[in-house]
Amino acid sequence: MSVYTPLPPTEMARVLAAFGYSLVNFRGASHGIENSTFLIDATDSQGRSAGLVLTVFENLDRNAVQPYLHLLAELATDPQLPVPGPLRDAHNRWQITVANKPAVLMPRLPGDHDFSVDELRCGQVGALLARLHQCDTRALMPLPAERQRLASLQAQLDKLPAAQQPIARALLDAWQSTATGNTLIHGDLFRDNLLWQDGRISALLDFYNACLDHPEYDLAVTLNDWCVNEEGKPVPLREEALLKAYQQQGGVIDNARLALALPVAALRFWLSRLAGPVAQQSEGQGSKDPAEFARIFAWRTQDLE
Repeated sequence: MSVYTPLPPTEMARVLAAFGYSLVNFRGASHGIENSTFLIDATDSQGRSAGLVLTVFENLDRNAVQPYLHLLAELATDPQLPVPGPLRDAHNRWQITVANKPAVLMPRLPGDHDFSVDELRCGQVGALLARLHQCDTRALMPLPAERQRLASLQAQLDKLPAAQQPIARALLDAWQSTATGNTLIHGDLFRDNLLWQDGRISALLDFYNACLDHPEYDLAVTLNDWCVNEEGKPVPLREEALLKAYQQQGGVIDNARLALALPVAALRFWLSRLAGPVAQQSEGQGSKDPAEFARIFAWRTQDLE
């Protein structure tokens, strides 16, 4: 959640005033790469302290943003899911305009980023995914399809090492040729999209890759971040903990589909990182290293042999 659109305090104060808040201070968040995100300390009309988050969307237009805000509003009503819902301004709008870009203001849930990982944490992540995958999707607005995102990344295949291109194309074609699933998936459950408090998950963030597809794809994205070591090699004990907790919470896994999804999910993030950041100038993390997922992809394709 790097900052591509810096905001002066006067602009931030103007934004908050429309929601009935007064600015105390704010800072740009440093994690993530797609949007500009600000962590805000404010007071409400009664003088009470309030923690808020403002997200300015860098590569989604107003129409594209709306289904995600509707999704967040729906998920925030589920007591089993620690998801922040969008706030409404004085005109009863979730979506606002900041620096000529769509934006949303949300409450800041308790907790902090913690990038440490072990079997207990992997178990919590697996249980959380199972609860998300059981959400009723009938009331949701149509979400963009991950298959479309994958198709748009095919132009990056030529940037891969020549030896990797044939298997990458074959795996991507194999996945794209399968029918799309109808489960709500997060699509980006990396460690920087969770907050922790007292050793427990306190917030699930950043649903802007969410879509309907097979749960195994979501599991693959998550396993490729939570259950590999620094060399990208899978860690079986972490994988077992995550998948066992997922199934104990009612999740069902097609093992053959998961085996295909694991290298495809690694390829997806390798290609998206090769495509580069959403803007050339940013404060904070910016784009991530493609080599990380090149290593994970190599291990996942080795597992197919």
